[in-house]
Amino acid sequence: MATTGLAHIKDEQAHESLFNQVCNSFSIGPLKIDYCVDLSIPQVTFSVFLAGIKIGGGTINPQHPCLTIGGGALGFKAEATLCVDPAKKQVTYEIEICAPFVGCKKYKGVLFSW
Repeated sequence: MATTGLAHIKDEQAHESLFNQVCNSFSIGPLKIDYCVDLSIPQVTFSVFLAGIKIGGGTINPQHPCLTIGGGALGFKAEATLCVDPAKKQVTYEIEICAPFVGCKKYKGVLFSW
């Protein structure tokens, strides 16, 4: 296959929708949430990891505003509920994490605002 040099694509050409998506991650102890927010919908896709092992993921949007993911790995247990509220322009979380010998702790807050 011959290389073309991509002459049909102009330098510095990008669609403005590029700025509608924001990706980040959030961690508490052994729990990590990777998420991408598409501000034009609004919609959030996410993956939940516990002790480095993926325990689930999903998508939330105005039609399906909340999702709960839970699981256990390497002696830890966790449950995370993520909700999108377009009126308040924010994504919230409620998390409970349980660790051996330490017990369980709950967390609640705003994951992302726009």
